[in-house]
Amino acid sequence: MTEENKDLELGDIITLDDENGEPLGDFEVLAMFDLNGKEYIALAEAVEDEEGEEDEEVDIFVFQVDGGEMVPLEEDEESTVYAKLNEVLEGIELIKEDK
Repeated sequence: MTEENKDLELGDIITLDDENGEPLGDFEVLAMFDLNGKEYIALAEAVEDEEGEEDEEVDIFVFQVDGGEMVPLEEDEESTVYAKLNEVLEGIELIKEDK
């Protein structure tokens, strides 16, 4: 990852703004990965840990990181990026299971 993004770590909470500067909400960093020379970040809406809600579906948003800015994915790269994300998330789950 670039210098601007080295401060971000898994589990960090960031606030996203829309194009008008209005806050969209808080999002948790789920994964950061490189693919084909580009950097990507996966985010999910931050929720407080509540018991019994682990099976609830979570929307994951993936952005390309370009010059420190999060840029929406191009339509033609979505399937490749989400396939890589699945590999990354499976790796994170394996690490959690080992602990």
